[in-house]
Amino acid sequence: MSAARIADIRKTVRQFAVAIVACTAVAGGAALVAAPDDTAPVGPRMVADGQDNGWPVPPPSPAPIVD
Repeated sequence: MSAARIADIRKTVRQFAVAIVACTAVAGGAALVAAPDDTAPVGPRMVADGQDNGWPVPPPSPAPIVD
């Protein structure tokens, strides 16, 4: 291989590396912008044992009468 060919390959690899870094930076910025806000209010949560954590619970509806 000639020196010019090696220089061309190095230039191509360097440009590819710069393009990868630039795309990663843009994608990271887009992910930060699209991420949900951590200060958003959170709704009530149910725990695994069925407790309601003090939130008001509607009374159960009566079972339908079957003739």
